[in-house]
Formats: sequence, C-alpha cells, structure tokens
Amino acid sequence: MKLPTSYPAVALLTLAACTGSSQNVRQDPSIRDPQPSTPDAAVAAATDAAAAGDAAPARAPLPPTAWRPLDGPPMQQLLNLHRASAPSLSRDGRQLVFLSDAPGVLQPFSVAVGTAPVPEAQWRRLATIDDRVHFARYAPGSRAILFGRDFGGDENVQLYRLDPARPTEAPAELTTNRAVKNMFGAFSEDGRTIAYASNERNGADFDIYVRPVDARTPARRLYDAQGHNEAQDFSRDGRQLLVVHERSNFDSDVMLVDVTAGRATNLVEHTGDERYASPRFTRDGRGVFVVSDKGREFMNVAFRPLPTGELTFVTDEQHDVEHFELSGDRNTAAVVFNVDGRSELRLYDVRNPRQLREISRPRLEPGWIWSLDFAQDGRSLAVSLARGSLPDEVYRVDVRTAAVARLTDSDHAGVDTARLVDGTIERVRSFDGTEVPVIVYRPRGLPAGTRAPVIVNVHGGPEAQSALWFSPIMQFLVGHGYIVVEPNVRGSTGFGKRYAHMDDVERREDSVRDLAEVNRWLRTLPDVDPNRIAVMGGSYGGYMTLAAITLYPELWAAACDIVGIANFRTFLQNTAAYRRALREAEYGTLANHGALLDRISPIHRVDRITTPLMVIHGARDPRVPVGEAEQIVAALRARSRTIEYIRFENEGHGVARRENRIRAYGELVRFFDDVMLGRR
Repeated sequence: MKLPTSYPAVALLTLAACTGSSQNVRQDPSIRDPQPSTPDAAVAAATDAAAAGDAAPARAPLPPTAWRPLDGPPMQQLLNLHRASAPSLSRDGRQLVFLSDAPGVLQPFSVAVGTAPVPEAQWRRLATIDDRVHFARYAPGSRAILFGRDFGGDENVQLYRLDPARPTEAPAELTTNRAVKNMFGAFSEDGRTIAYASNERNGADFDIYVRPVDARTPARRLYDAQGHNEAQDFSRDGRQLLVVHERSNFDSDVMLVDVTAGRATNLVEHTGDERYASPRFTRDGRGVFVVSDKGREFMNVAFRPLPTGELTFVTDEQHDVEHFELSGDRNTAAVVFNVDGRSELRLYDVRNPRQLREISRPRLEPGWIWSLDFAQDGRSLAVSLARGSLPDEVYRVDVRTAAVARLTDSDHAGVDTARLVDGTIERVRSFDGTEVPVIVYRPRGLPAGTRAPVIVNVHGGPEAQSALWFSPIMQFLVGHGYIVVEPNVRGSTGFGKRYAHMDDVERREDSVRDLAEVNRWLRTLPDVDPNRIAVMGGSYGGYMTLAAITLYPELWAAACDIVGIANFRTFLQNTAAYRRALREAEYGTLANHGALLDRISPIHRVDRITTPLMVIHGARDPRVPVGEAEQIVAALRARSRTIEYIRFENEGHGVARRENRIRAYGELVRFFDDVMLGRR
C-alpha cells in the first residue's frame, strides 16, 4: 500500500524470459551450468526421485496447424520503448525528477515542468550508475535529491544524496553497508531529516532509523521491533513519526513513535487479520488518516483522532484504495481506487477530516497508476500512468482545475502505438462457482476462422494482481499472433479480503484449479486452438506454472517458469531472513505445515511433467534463491525431459537489464513457436 518508488518487481518479472537449448545451457559469459545453491541433498533427492519414478508417457507431437505468425511490431522496437515513472515534484512544482529505463536500466532524470511534454532528448540525467535505481525524490524545501540503488539486483538498497546544481560532485553516501537492505520512508517537513527502515541490526528485522540528510551526521536507531517495520510520515513539527508494523501482508499495526524518546503507541490495537497502510498526520496533528480493511472487504480511508478515539471510515467504496497521499499543505488528498484492474484517481478536500469533500476526478486515460507525488505547495500532483498499449509516462494534475497535462515524452523507437493492443476484462466461473477475473489481449488482424495459440501469464505475489499495464513481451506475443490471457486467480488482491484469502495454506492448490478452469474455458472459444495453450509466470507465478504442469499436465502444451518456487521447504530455508516470516504467514510454517508444504511442492511431482519447459533465474535472487531453478532442472534432466535453462549472473529477482531481455525475449518466442507449431 505504500507508494511504489520505482517500477515494481511484479512488473519486471513479466519482462523476463528464458533461453538455452533443450537439455543444455548455452555457454555464454552470463550463463553457466547449474551449480546447486540449495543443500546438495535436496537436489540429489529430487534427481533420484525423478529417476526412480514411473516414467510418464511421452507427449505426442502436436497435430499440424494452419496458424502462421502475424507481422506485428518487431521485438527490437518493442524492447526499446522507454518509460518514465516514479515522479517527484520540487517544492514549487516547477521541476520534476523521475526514473527512466532509457539507458537500459532505471536511472534518475529531471525536467522543467512546462505546458508541453518534454522529449527524451532534452531530459537531464542526474547520475550515471551501472545498477538499478529504485527511487529518486526531492527533499522538501531543498534542492537536494535522495535516491536509492542496489548492486547487481541484490535488492540491498543503499541511500544517497545529490545536489543537481553540482553535477560534477559525486553523490554522498548515506548508508554504506552493502549487506544490508534499506527502505526509504519519509522526509520531515523541512526536508532536513529522513526516516527509513533497515535490517542492519540482525539481517532479519527491519528497524526504523532517523538521520539528517547531511551525510556527515550518523543515523540513530529510533524504533526496533521484531518483524517488518516501515516509516511513513513525520508530524509537521517533526516530533512524532508514524510507522507501519507488518506481521503479514494481511495483518499490520500503526505505531505512533516519539522521535526524541523512541516511545511507541499502537493506534490500532486488534486481533485477527486487519490491514493498515499509508498513515498520514492531519494538518493540525490532532488525527491520523489511514487506509484499512477493518471490518470490511475492501481497503478504504479512515480517520483516527489523537491522542485517543475510534477509527471512522471516511470513504466507503467496493474497491480497494491502492494509493493515498496528502499534499504538502495537508489540505488535499489524492486517492487512487482499483476498479477491476484500472486506476481511478479522485481528489478530496480533507480540512474536515471526519467528512471528506470530493473535489474532482481528473480525466486520466484508462490505465494503471504506479505512483504519485504532490508538490509541497499543494497546487499540482505528478502521476505515473501506464496503459496496456502504452508504457509509463508522467502526467501533471492541476489540483484547482483538475486539468491533466503530460510531462514526459519517452522515446518509443518508432513504434506506432496505435498498433498495440489494450486488454479486455472477462470472468471465468471456476470449479466451485467462484468468478475468476481474466484480462484478455487479442491480436489485431487474425484471419477469420483462425484458431490462435494462447499464452496464459500468471502474476507473482500471490498478494498482487494483473492489471492494465504495459508489457513489451505481451505486446510482441499478441502482435505475433498469440492470444495472451492474464488471470487473477483466487489469492489475488484487488478483489476483496475474502478473495485474497481463498488460497491460504491448505487451499493453496485451489488457485491451480482456477488455472485449469481458465484453460478449459479457453478451449470453448472459437478463436482458440485447444491443443496450443501454454502457461508461464514469474516468482509465485513461476510456482503456479510448475504446479499447473504437475497437477494438470494434459492441459498445457508448453511452459516457462521465471524465478519460481519449486520446493517450498528449501525456499523457506534459503530465502532472505527478512522475508521468511512474511512468507510463512502466507504459505504456512515448516514447523507446523511441513508435510503440507512438501505435498504441494512441484519438485515432489516432477515425474508427472511431460510439458516442454523453460526455466529462468537470476544468480543474485534474494527472494527465491536460484537453487529453486536448479532443483527442477536437475530433476527433469534426470528424466531426459525437454528442459531449457538460463542463469543470469548479473540479475536478481527477475530480468531488469535491457541487454538480457533482448536476448531472452528472442529465445522465449523461439521456444513457444517451436513447441506450439509442433516442431518438437
């Protein structure tokens, strides 16, 4: 619920692909044969089990097809459609800093805000860094810019300060321990102090630190508590700080912390699962706004008076609030509602915190808002918006008039974006009557009577969703003639609390049954070739891919697992310490649910896999360690199954670098073409 500060990992995962040749890994500087990074016994056991198991019948070749690829935009062009995201406005709204992947990996740029979009050639690059920058923000009341970067995809973000008026001066390091992950939280109103979370104390728990933006003064640990904590908002006088403490992605608290003494008060004492996010002090400091699902299905905005008082909801919509932010003067709120995978922005006057007054609903193009930021003077709002057929760009919303103007004009490599495709939202009835929302992208210009192959792309999370945002690989596949379907199976967020919990622990494989029902629904459509339906996904979507081809191998013609979980036991043992508790809250603990986790792990049903499979993983992945890929690859090679594998040495959880995506995309499409056209 906190504002994304860069293009999110779930989107980067859809920008990944797999390469290599069947049974072997191509010898390339960034690819090497798998070296088990999980315990040797785990890989050996999986291999032995595969070799000893009864061999599943070999998959028969696909019958001939009349389908031929379409002539959509070339892949090289689509991969060079740049995007602009994660905006931050200067105090007066006249300068914009944002991130762009124009250099091949996300980097910080700035432009002057005017009346027309600024073309990419006129942007000013603020730093030249080899690795991904996660965010860049103006310090209130200052010309300083704070940004965060990691190293080789390890997600151990370090914080830096730069002065754009001194372009030859190296950015000042505010954190220096590269074994530690830091998460920026908030500026004080004068911009002189920051609060951030870090796992420096023990590698597992995220504590809250405060420090001056001046790099010469050390940080002070303000608040420590077991688990995951994130700094959210300083009071206007700088004496108090709001912190969200998460026990799981569905259970959290809001802590009011005294900045001098470190004393903390829980403002939302509760039992059971309740989510609290984006807490913000009111203008007078006598209350707090917070987004919550307390006693309701959907996340909405509530008000809680200080020092004591009851939580009262001030919005009541049957849609989740995805973003909530206050203007610098704290008179206006920007609220973004998630309406079936589309973003709806509303502006409210919040001077009476108990009764918000809607000001306007700015007319942005239909799409997905990744992030937003007010100028400190409260007169303008910057919004990062993507559409299915258009990459992210930054827009300015005039708070007084609701007028919308585009600020950035990224290079689109000559692609006629009118040829790209927006998705439609449809619903599929699953095995128990539950309706599963799916986004369908259909090719333009399919000849009448053609039955097209289909790629079912499963999002990560599972506490996430597919929405109407841009993906170059999806657009290429559609332009190539594939129908692309992105299901929001049970467990996805954005569709209410009940739906998000429908895959918990023992019900994990009900979401895989949803995938099977989507496949069966596709087979009834007149434009779908029922013999040519493939599945792919990243992270948790990678697990879903592996689960789909072990539980329902007869339904899937091809598959690609991207940074996915093959073995829940080794995943929980080897994932970064700071992630384990949050993941166990979703999947179950090894101590209490070990037998269940073993039962649902695809590695223990590997003998059932007959579907040709690609696997991709980054060697520096801190979330799903690369050993998950190596277990499934070793087990399938032991059975002489069709398996292609790539290991990127300079990637983490997904594929972020353009040069890696360029090669990987080509291999992914080649793989699907070979398998789906029956060439194997």
